[in-house]
Amino acid sequence: MKSIYNQLCAFLRILYPSNKPERFVLIGLLLYFCSISIPFCLGVQPEQLGMLGYDTAGHLTVPSMKISLENCLSWNLRHPLYRLMYLPFIIINEGLLLIGIDITWPLFASSTIILMSLSGLFIFKALRLLCLSIRDSIILLVMFCSFAHTIMLGIQVDSFNMSMFWGSMMVLLFVSGTHNSFTDNLLFLGIAGTTSTNFIKVVFYHLIEERSIKRTCNRLIKSIPLFCILFVLTIPNLCSRIAERPRGLLYAIMGDSFSFQGTDVNKWQLFIDNFLCDPILFHHTNGIIYSHETTHLPPYPTPLFYIPITIIFMMVVISIIQNHHHHLIQFFCCSFGFDILMHFGIGYGMEEAQLFCGHWLFFLPILLGMFIKNLSTNKYLTTLIALVTMFLLIYNIFCYYYSL
Repeated sequence: MKSIYNQLCAFLRILYPSNKPERFVLIGLLLYFCSISIPFCLGVQPEQLGMLGYDTAGHLTVPSMKISLENCLSWNLRHPLYRLMYLPFIIINEGLLLIGIDITWPLFASSTIILMSLSGLFIFKALRLLCLSIRDSIILLVMFCSFAHTIMLGIQVDSFNMSMFWGSMMVLLFVSGTHNSFTDNLLFLGIAGTTSTNFIKVVFYHLIEERSIKRTCNRLIKSIPLFCILFVLTIPNLCSRIAERPRGLLYAIMGDSFSFQGTDVNKWQLFIDNFLCDPILFHHTNGIIYSHETTHLPPYPTPLFYIPITIIFMMVVISIIQNHHHHLIQFFCCSFGFDILMHFGIGYGMEEAQLFCGHWLFFLPILLGMFIKNLSTNKYLTTLIALVTMFLLIYNIFCYYYSL
């Protein structure tokens, strides 16, 4: 028991904003995401929502709310436990509804503010651990906050901001070198419980740290008890689905967890425009909040809009080449390669590829930080990144507020 307590304390020391810059950053992030979320809650009708394929409307619109006490342990092969992770907000909401107070949207919006603010804090702490200055760390954090789908995830009650939270936490623990049975169990629960296929990324995480298949297997076995205990709670719901068997046993198990896009789409265009570009810079100049279109995004106002995106990814590629021996770079390459295989090799979710940026977008400021930290031209690159950040922030914030 004392060992678990010590592990918990070590874990919290890594995550806690332990100094003045970190506390200021956390306050700034909370204010930023509040400024995104509050106008959304005040100005948008739930039944009108589309939001480029995000499932927020379906999750929170009555009478069939998917994120509710009744459904938090529903069987879902793709996202087995992520509804359960909203349990504190579900309990508060159910209690308020019993006494006739309906603040469902603002209440769950507060969860997105907390998740995205903590994700930003973890990124800032990871950058500082990589020995970047406070100034450079803040510039890169602001760039992360300026990304189009960072803004979108600030208003989504979905699995993707939960993935962003757990993924950025995993990067921070990786950079800090902190791991024990408690953190391993918690990360496996968070990563695999939110999106089951991402357990592969936990395998990569252990394998790159341990550099041994045997030690990786041993560590992985010790990482799954907490996940297994909670996952077993969903089995009764699976049994009831099998008993009904409206479309057979396979459908009862799989449900709508997996769907595959045919070959009648332009994979290259989806990869460039949807998967890489839209998460960074909105294609829509208006109507983002109400758009149900997930595949055929409108063109940018001018091809010049590809320039800042190209600059970012050129720096990322150079960073990967420069630091290819670094374990974090190897982890990113494995994780990102798995995402590409999943969505463009197998074809899962390819028609709405922009949604899956929550699985990798938090890596970009880290990779850019690794690129600039040891270069003699650091100040010029930092200035360039600041200019790109300024453009992204102004344009994306304009597009977002113009859509409300």
